[in-house]
Amino acid sequence: MKQQNETDQQIIDRALHGGHRADFARLVNRYGARLFAFVATMVTCREDAEDLTQDCFVKAYTHLAQYDAQRSSFYTWLRRIAYRLCLDHSQRSPGIWFETDELTLQAIPDNEADGVMETEDDQRIRLLTEAIQHLPPTERLLIQQFYFEQQPLAVIAVFTDTDAGTLATRLHRIRKKIYHYIKSKEHGKSSI
Repeated sequence: MKQQNETDQQIIDRALHGGHRADFARLVNRYGARLFAFVATMVTCREDAEDLTQDCFVKAYTHLAQYDAQRSSFYTWLRRIAYRLCLDHSQRSPGIWFETDELTLQAIPDNEADGVMETEDDQRIRLLTEAIQHLPPTERLLIQQFYFEQQPLAVIAVFTDTDAGTLATRLHRIRKKIYHYIKSKEHGKSSI
């Protein structure tokens, strides 16, 4: 009888050595909802998010022997696979995202942009949510993981295969974009 509290590695070892899909299905059950939520931050179409989540688990199963528990947790490894699949998907089906030129971003005071994610005003929260939805997928994911999932940059760096310092710089730039979007909307201008 299999224990309820088995580690991911125990399940992976059994799946690798016994070749039983039922063992891997336990990992799908363990991480499926979380992985879908992760994918849905980059892919806004529910059907696409479901397909990409399934594709991620298929790819993980076929490459299970390549998983290295010393490098990352199993869930982080799954997010890395999902992140790459979502990037490929977003390149095939680009959306309309708001962009802000560098001169405009440079003119925004750091202290004003840095506080953009902290608000209790209902109107500001609505505009913040709208701004985040109009970010390109990789930027939306970074905001979601850092602010809402409270993932450290070091963890995000693993599954995005990006240096944590680079991610910090990107976060700073994204906050300025969001600030510009909100200010433009508050003053009746379009940012898209």
